[in-house]
Amino acid sequence: MGGTRAVAGKALRVVLIVIGVGVAGYVGLMLLLFYGLREPYPYLDVSNETGRPLLIERADTLSAPGGAGWSSLVWGAKGYWQASGSQQCDRDQLVARDLQGTVVARREGACSSDNWTITADGLPPAPRYQREPVPPDQVEARLVLGSYGTEKPVATWWRELPQNLSRAAAAGLQAGVTVHGPFVENDKLTLYVRGPSAATVLEFARAQVLHPSPGVVHAYVSAPGQPAPQTGTSVLLDPTTQPTTARTR
Repeated sequence: MGGTRAVAGKALRVVLIVIGVGVAGYVGLMLLLFYGLREPYPYLDVSNETGRPLLIERADTLSAPGGAGWSSLVWGAKGYWQASGSQQCDRDQLVARDLQGTVVARREGACSSDNWTITADGLPPAPRYQREPVPPDQVEARLVLGSYGTEKPVATWWRELPQNLSRAAAAGLQAGVTVHGPFVENDKLTLYVRGPSAATVLEFARAQVLHPSPGVVHAYVSAPGQPAPQTGTSVLLDPTTQPTTARTR
């Protein structure tokens, strides 16, 4: 009797082991098929270690009619480039430019599920805002843009920014307004504008710096004689192509 029970127990353990192995094999096969048939991650990840904002485009974008083509703005530590369709890796020449239009890095091929690390080797130190006392008859506004964007209008604003800042410097002499930046602060693109009043500063920023629009911008405005606050209530500067009146958020 005892021998029969022992044999039955061994047989049951064998059956359970076979069932367990079969279930594990089935699950493993399903996982293998799932990952094998899944489309690759369709982006080239970009690691920006330069401390400065970058515009990534194909090398021939500027020579194309109207500068058409995909662009990726990376003004934080991370960004991405959209790989082409289902191809694993195209052979396009990519370039990364700073805000002055200078090429700081090149890469051949936009590969899905790959990473492009852009270092600061050979580059001067990234610009930092040199905080100085604000005169008692002036206010300072800190303009904060989104972390990155890929819309064509934003890339257009990026390309025109050096010229806009040059014109803003000339126009600011008459309006008593100065513009400083852009800088990267906490992975955000930031500019500082100083002038005689909050209304003057915000309208000047819209007309001279944020045209054409880079998207929604949050402005943190100081009291007279004080530096711009880093947090708190902001003024929302809506996307616009023409100067308008700012509204409080």
